[in-house]
Amino acid sequence: MLVGTGARSGPLYRQLSESLAELIDRGELPPAAVLPPERALAAALTVSRTTVVAAYQALRESGRLERRQGSGTRVSTAHARETVSGGMLAGDHAASQFLNGPLATIDFATAALPSLDLVADVAASLTRDDYLRLTGTHHGYHLRGLPALRERIARWYSDAGMPTAPEEILITSGAQQALELVARGCVQPGDGVVVEQPTYRGALEAFARTGSRLRTVRTDADGLDVAALEAMLATEAPRLVYVQTAAHNPTGAVLSEDRRQRLAKLLDQHEVVLVDDTSLAGTSFDGRPTAPALTTHERLVTIGSMSKLFWGGLRLGWIRTVPQAVSRFAQVRGITDLGSSLIAQEVAVRLMDHRDDAEAERRTALPEGLRTLTELLGRHLPDWTWREPQAGASLWVRLPQGDATHFAQIALRYGVALLPGAVFSADGSTDNHTRLPYALPAATLQQGVTRLAQAWTDYLNRATVDVTLTSTVT
Repeated sequence: MLVGTGARSGPLYRQLSESLAELIDRGELPPAAVLPPERALAAALTVSRTTVVAAYQALRESGRLERRQGSGTRVSTAHARETVSGGMLAGDHAASQFLNGPLATIDFATAALPSLDLVADVAASLTRDDYLRLTGTHHGYHLRGLPALRERIARWYSDAGMPTAPEEILITSGAQQALELVARGCVQPGDGVVVEQPTYRGALEAFARTGSRLRTVRTDADGLDVAALEAMLATEAPRLVYVQTAAHNPTGAVLSEDRRQRLAKLLDQHEVVLVDDTSLAGTSFDGRPTAPALTTHERLVTIGSMSKLFWGGLRLGWIRTVPQAVSRFAQVRGITDLGSSLIAQEVAVRLMDHRDDAEAERRTALPEGLRTLTELLGRHLPDWTWREPQAGASLWVRLPQGDATHFAQIALRYGVALLPGAVFSADGSTDNHTRLPYALPAATLQQGVTRLAQAWTDYLNRATVDVTLTSTVT
């Protein structure tokens, strides 16, 4: 039951330690539970005693087991207390297991941008009369969004050369809700969905909940490999394709202009819904003008966000698509949510007039953060490699060896919460990467990278021990 099922790989002692760790973390082996003596467990599992000794040692090093003189090996009560204290995040997220660290943990698992001062300035400019006008004319529920905000966003698209009517805009509580609505509104169990490799983990979670079949197309320095997508569509008929053309999370790539044009043409050639997540629009380093939407087509769904450019606390996003689809998504939304905060939307109406200022500020701060991070990595972790991003707030880093899932566990012990690359791919094949944020204070980046370097040295040393023990066991 513990080993030999084929679900795990690697040295036998590590398979055993990982299996026992899962039982401890789930509470099936409760605190203070006594484990069998090494010889007895080895005999029961028909493995060598050396295997059990090494597994118990790994679990003691992780804090899950403790050895008491005269009373054998027990499940650590201290580890159980730590798990409970960090448990408020459990279940919130596919990657929450990597965030349950000590209080002093540096959060490298989140790549959110800090708020801009102009958000506070604009919010403070609302007067009592503004609030009275907002609260006195309606019951407060706008399923499709505040009309003034829908009109303002539609005008923004139209001014950029993409004629848009307010009826083609649905305001959502962040871009993640927009993704959930699109997934539930467009996809049924068994439908084919194509995503980039790697891609935004929130999208993977949203589509996974629909029971869809995920296929992948690779990305490179110029974004989505559109030629590969064309080849796939020539032989398959997926229901939906999810892309990020404006700024890719996690790689920071921006889709090149020739690929944008080829991608837009695919809508005329294939019966597929194209979802373009432009949540990070406005964070490109060079400030080059890019149309806020790929094109105008009945099967194009564009997702936008106020939260990424201005402040995550706004929790405002939107969907731009044809009115019939907006109605469908609004119906889906109405099952669980009657609308986003009208006060936040009122602030957003005014913030739309400051997009140029916000983009200019990001265009200065983000490259500075990137330079700080890459200089630190070059100094402390010179074997780690990456492609320079063109936008966004994260660096997609390739580890020279090993896998990021196991390294993230080591890094957490050194006080850095890290996301392994596996959570950004449909099949987990990008686990030789991790995503590092750079929209953080320089001092935080300095301390975080220093800790990562210490954790990496420990990780490499453990890998050497694994090889030695494997040779001994076999």
